[in-house]
Amino acid sequence: MINYRSHTVEELAIDDMFRRWVIDSTPEISFFWHRWTEENPDKRYIVTQAKELVLAVHEIYKDDLSDEVLSHEIQEITRLAELRKQHIENKIIRWAAIWRAAAVVLLVSGLGLLYYLNQSSRASANVAQSVAAKADSMVVRTNRDKQEMTVLLSDNSVATLAKGSTITFPKQFNGGERRVYLTGEAFFDVTKNPEQPFLVYTAETVIKVLGTSFRVKAFDQENTEMVVVKTGRVSVYPKREYETIAANTSSKVSGVVLNPNQQVVFIRNENRLEKGKVANPQMLSESITQKELIFDDKPVTQVLQALEKVYGIEIVYDTEILADCVISAQFNDETLKQRMNAICQAIDATYEMVNGQIVISSKGCNQPL
Repeated sequence: MINYRSHTVEELAIDDMFRRWVIDSTPEISFFWHRWTEENPDKRYIVTQAKELVLAVHEIYKDDLSDEVLSHEIQEITRLAELRKQHIENKIIRWAAIWRAAAVVLLVSGLGLLYYLNQSSRASANVAQSVAAKADSMVVRTNRDKQEMTVLLSDNSVATLAKGSTITFPKQFNGGERRVYLTGEAFFDVTKNPEQPFLVYTAETVIKVLGTSFRVKAFDQENTEMVVVKTGRVSVYPKREYETIAANTSSKVSGVVLNPNQQVVFIRNENRLEKGKVANPQMLSESITQKELIFDDKPVTQVLQALEKVYGIEIVYDTEILADCVISAQFNDETLKQRMNAICQAIDATYEMVNGQIVISSKGCNQPL
């Protein structure tokens, strides 16, 4: 694995995988760079500058050059790179006619540093802002604590991250599917939506559901990946096969269908899926730690505060409207969504997940009959 932390702006700009991320990304490349930027916040400025360099070259110099012209100019471009290293900018100017060929070759051959001296155009800045806005629409959450992390998704689904795990997802699910990327271990409680399947991408597998609860364990350093199902039905595919065959509508992707209390293990060095019954029932719980809560005629605001503390989330509500709401409840192995559903049903309220928060809507509990 390349150590990108030591890369300069120019070195990032000429890196093949970095340029593919900026110009023509794939889900895997996008996942890698979003996670890398999140884990290396001190390198954000260098990443931004490198992206602007690549975008500037790509936007301004789009001319299609023949193979003959490109091969003829490569020798001159290489010589110009050496001149730049010696800071002989006056000689570089005299080669202005070669710049257009150089700009295209930068993206193809990795000589991106040449254009760095001249990347100040207004058009490139606009393109850079557009790409940056697209990148900002993705959220990367990494759990570095011992305690599990609760992640709320825009479709009212919940992901519970184990320590050392990372999930990447869009702020808002759009299009025909809901796609997230996972490295590590997480329990998913997915809101049902047959019109928009929920897909979990790991390093080696793709998990597809319509609405169910299940756990995925897929740490990079381990030789296996595991999926266990608590409720509903889950389809699991080897990722390589899924991505190559799914694009061909005439072909059917082979995978494993799991029902409740079933699991599948993907063996990486054998590239195969092994189905069976759940071997460890504890993995069927949303949380590995005990989150038992008992409330006896308690103000609902107190109950919500307890949930905020237990799950490490923020619940937004109108304190005055809920002032007269009192409930009794005992929670054992229920998921966060099941608990929220029970509370809202008891006080005739609704909730939704917005920007990583649970927002409760209610008319109160002291309405005239």
